[in-house]
Amino acid sequence: MSDKIIFREKNEKLFWRYWEKLNKQASYRYLSLSLDAYLTISKNRSLLYGDKSFIYYKDDKPLAGVFLPIEKNGKYFAMSIKNNYVNAPLFIDYSVEKEVFNIIDDIAKDNNVSKIMFVVDPLENRAYNYLQKYNYLDTSILVYIINLEEDLFNSCRRNHRRNIKKILNNNDFLIFYMDAKNPSYKIHEEYRELHHKCSGRVTRDKKSFDLQFEKLKQGNATLFGLKYKNKNIAYIYFEYSADKAISASAADDPDYSKFPLYHILMFSAMEYLKKKGIKYIDTGNPSSPSPQINYYPDEKQLNIAHFKRGFGGDYKNQFRGIKYFSKDLFKEDMEGFIKNYSETIIDR
Repeated sequence: MSDKIIFREKNEKLFWRYWEKLNKQASYRYLSLSLDAYLTISKNRSLLYGDKSFIYYKDDKPLAGVFLPIEKNGKYFAMSIKNNYVNAPLFIDYSVEKEVFNIIDDIAKDNNVSKIMFVVDPLENRAYNYLQKYNYLDTSILVYIINLEEDLFNSCRRNHRRNIKKILNNNDFLIFYMDAKNPSYKIHEEYRELHHKCSGRVTRDKKSFDLQFEKLKQGNATLFGLKYKNKNIAYIYFEYSADKAISASAADDPDYSKFPLYHILMFSAMEYLKKKGIKYIDTGNPSSPSPQINYYPDEKQLNIAHFKRGFGGDYKNQFRGIKYFSKDLFKEDMEGFIKNYSETIIDR
C-alpha cells in the first residue's frame, strides 16, 4: 500500500506536486489555497486534530487525491471541516475508486474516527450518488447552478431584470472589479470590514480573507464592488477554476439596504465570468429550497435561496454522504435531525 500513497503530512512538497497535476480540470474547491483555507478555519475553531490527506498513484502518475482532515468534537473524531462535509475524493481514473475508499476506511479505523462526511462537487456531473456504493448514508440536497451559456439578461426573473435596470440607469452607481491584473489589499480589507459590519459580528478570521486575496492574485478569484456616490457599499467575491465558478462570499453596507444591491453585482459578475470562458456558476448554499438532513435553512436563508434562483439556471443534485463507525454518534445525530427538522414543520 505504501508505495502507492503519498501522505501530505509525510512529504508535503511531493504531495502538492502531484496535487497540482490532479486538479487542472477540477473546480475551485480543490485549489491548494482552498484546502489551506478550510484547514485554517478548522484550526481557528479548535477543531482540527490531524490531516491525513493523500495522493494515490501508480507508475509515478497520480490517479486520485483525497483531502482528509480529522476533527475532534467532544469525545468523537470525524473526517470533516467545521463539523461539516469535506470535498469527496478527486479522481482522474475511476477504476481505482474502490481501492481509494478502502484506504480511507483503513485510515478512519486506525485513527478511531466515528464518521466520515463527504460532499461531491455538483459540477462534477456524477449521474448518481456513488458514495452509497461504499456504505455512506445519502444526505444529499439541491444546489442552484447558473448557466452562463444562456441569454444572461432575458433568462433572469422579471423582477431581477427590473432591479438590474434600476441601478444601471442611475448615474450615482458604478460597478467595478478587482482581479489578478489590479489587486488592491486596501480594497480587499474594506470588503473584509464590510463583511463584519453586514454580519453584525466577526464570523471569520483575517487569515481566511488573506487566503482569498491570494487566490485573487493567483488568477482564481475576482472581487466585484458597487460604488454609490464615491462610497463602496457592496461586494461579491467569486472563485473559479477551469470552466466552473462559485459565488463564494458577499457583503454589503446595511445603511444602503433600500437599494437592490446584489442584482446588478451578480449580473455584472455573470457577464465578466462568461467572457473568461466560465460556463457554470455554483451559487452555493443556501440555495436548496427545503430542510433536509444537516440542512435547516431559516427564513433569511430561504429568501437568499429564492434570490439566487432568479437568474437563469436550474437545480442540480449536490450529493452528500455520511459513513458512521459509531452507533452512539449515529443516534446522537439522528436525535439532532429529529429536533431540527421537527422545528421546520408548520401546520398547513
